[in-house]
Amino acid sequence: MVNTQCLPVLREGGAAEEATGVTLAGDTLKCMVREADKGGSDCVPRQLPSTVRDFTGRADYLAALDALISEGDDAAPSGAVVISAVDGTAGIGKTTLAVYWAHRTQHHFPDGTLYANLRGYGPGELATPGEVLGGFLSALGVPAERMPPSIEAQAGLYRSLLAERRVLVVLDNAKNAEQVRPLLPASAGSVVVVTSRDSLTGLVVTEGATRLTLDLLSLDEAMALVAGIVGTLHAEAEPDALAELVRLCARLPLALRIAAGRVAAGPQTTVAEVVNELTDDRYRLDVLSRNGDERAAVRAVFDWSYEQLMPVQASLFRRLGLHPGPDFSLHAAAALTDLKLSEVRQQLEGLSTAHLIEPVGGSRYRFHDLLRTYACDQALRFDTNEDRDYAVERFLNWYGDTAYRCDELLYPAHPRTPRTHKCSSHLSPEIKDSAQALAWLEAERANMLPSLQQAVDNELHEQAVHLAQNSRFLSRHGRWVDELRGARLGLVAAERSGDRVAETRFRNWLGEVLITAEKWNEALENLEHALTLAREIPLNRQLANALNGIGLLRCLQGHFEEGLPYLHEALPLSRGIDTGRLEAVIQGNLSSAFTGLGLYKQALEHGERGLILRRRAGDLTGVVYAMHCLARAWQGLGQHQKTISLCREAIADGRAVDYTPHAVAEPLDTLGIALNSTGRCADAVKCWREAATLFDGYNRPHRAAEVRARIKAAEAALGKIGQS
Repeated sequence: MVNTQCLPVLREGGAAEEATGVTLAGDTLKCMVREADKGGSDCVPRQLPSTVRDFTGRADYLAALDALISEGDDAAPSGAVVISAVDGTAGIGKTTLAVYWAHRTQHHFPDGTLYANLRGYGPGELATPGEVLGGFLSALGVPAERMPPSIEAQAGLYRSLLAERRVLVVLDNAKNAEQVRPLLPASAGSVVVVTSRDSLTGLVVTEGATRLTLDLLSLDEAMALVAGIVGTLHAEAEPDALAELVRLCARLPLALRIAAGRVAAGPQTTVAEVVNELTDDRYRLDVLSRNGDERAAVRAVFDWSYEQLMPVQASLFRRLGLHPGPDFSLHAAAALTDLKLSEVRQQLEGLSTAHLIEPVGGSRYRFHDLLRTYACDQALRFDTNEDRDYAVERFLNWYGDTAYRCDELLYPAHPRTPRTHKCSSHLSPEIKDSAQALAWLEAERANMLPSLQQAVDNELHEQAVHLAQNSRFLSRHGRWVDELRGARLGLVAAERSGDRVAETRFRNWLGEVLITAEKWNEALENLEHALTLAREIPLNRQLANALNGIGLLRCLQGHFEEGLPYLHEALPLSRGIDTGRLEAVIQGNLSSAFTGLGLYKQALEHGERGLILRRRAGDLTGVVYAMHCLARAWQGLGQHQKTISLCREAIADGRAVDYTPHAVAEPLDTLGIALNSTGRCADAVKCWREAATLFDGYNRPHRAAEVRARIKAAEAALGKIGQS
């Protein structure tokens, strides 16, 4: 979609002398205008460069530009000059869009179309206002011998010439607002389109420009562009390769044109062959830059922007290329450098203005994919191994430290290995409670696993272990695959470091997550391995964990009698450990096992102990599970009112803990059964419907199906009652 920022139109027309400080006398200026009009009356300038033949998409942006002029061939902007400052990152198609639109609409401007490449970012020296004005005045009919000597006089004559004309002016590739201002008309009738990688905020604020921030091509637009260049035969024969080419070029028009052009240029070259060359990130920029035309080479295009940066900005840009995730925060950027937050904020704003990064809200930023590759490549070229390693380690220490604090607030009853690296206080974001902790973790969700992988790849085993143990939040909303990957990476780091205690802990954790994901065989394999390690070391806590895990697995498979011995062996090993949470977990599993065997009084005894321990440990989610265990035991005894009361309390507590919606689904199901048993069928159906939705939400389709079967049976029973 088009991102527009509309402010009042450019100032109303006035004397050119007032607008520019022209020193020519009024009569002299009028005389020159008359001579220019006379000399150029038969010549209407049309200076636009050729437009691309395969222009594709951009319908929203074209519509926004069309809105700058009134409808009808003879119409013109009403009452004022309008400027559209089209900005966006390198290679995104700013010039292509502006030139294409100008060709399409220049018939609205009978007095001509002026074009200038201001060379703000690119080969060659920056175009000066005098150079551009001289060209424009010549095109408008001013002979060389009558050209005013000063820039101010040229600007005054230029504005005066346009005062009675309708002209379209395209100022391409501007460096900044100051370069553009002398080239703006001062009165109604003309339209100026400016393109730049800079946001040109000055034009928006002081000149009333309308800004259009150009985005990437949509997937459909990108596919259509590539298909149009490579030709129908390639497009129809290699649809999958075509889609992969679009992905690798990140929908950046410049990159797409270069890559697709390589296919079109060689009759024997296939799309798949170009895709194979582009697959390796290390060489992708080189492949897209083999072309000899500097203006069309991706690396050169990015170089032009990079070389405009101040040294501190360039250093930050390179450091940001080392960040492993899709976006980054202000604090993450600071952790990659030795700068203060205030300095980092200022430099990030500069990089954003240059469109080398883009803001995404909440003091967060992201790279275009190719720019990320370029930034990382620049770091490899210009920074030492020691500097890069220091930046990555500093970042991972900060990341692990912050994740630890969040995990501690969210899961206070869970055991964790103490921190060994604490980041500087000025790098720590403000996180005071569980809500802020959850918000930070969710904002960083997409970065957690890439950061963990980076720690493993860089053999920073201690950082990897700490990051992995703080990634348990990843399974929220049933995203077990994410938590599984976190546990697996933690295990890899533990094994590589030779830390058998950590290996045992991660095998137990991996087993627990695999149970939740219902990968029974792999879960048993890891738990039995953990059990062997725990007996060898020995480690009571991990031995109890492994025994509990195997016992739980057997019970979930319906083999309650096989599970009980493991749980009974685990229970005494768990007593007196940390907060008491481990003992509470085992007590709860024993309660469930006895309920499964129909031994409800034993189930109540273990369930009550488990609930007391959960509350004492401050395990909020665990309290919900413990109350549900008790509710199921009372249900087995036929005490439906007690079941209803416990389930309602569990549901209320579960809703209060907003990061555990899955904990609410099971008591809702049990509550529905109890309500249905007491004749409150409609209320039961209401509970089951919500339970089914929650089961769907955290990836439990079979439980959702079971609940919906109950709904169907209950509704059928209600129907029979209604008929009778």
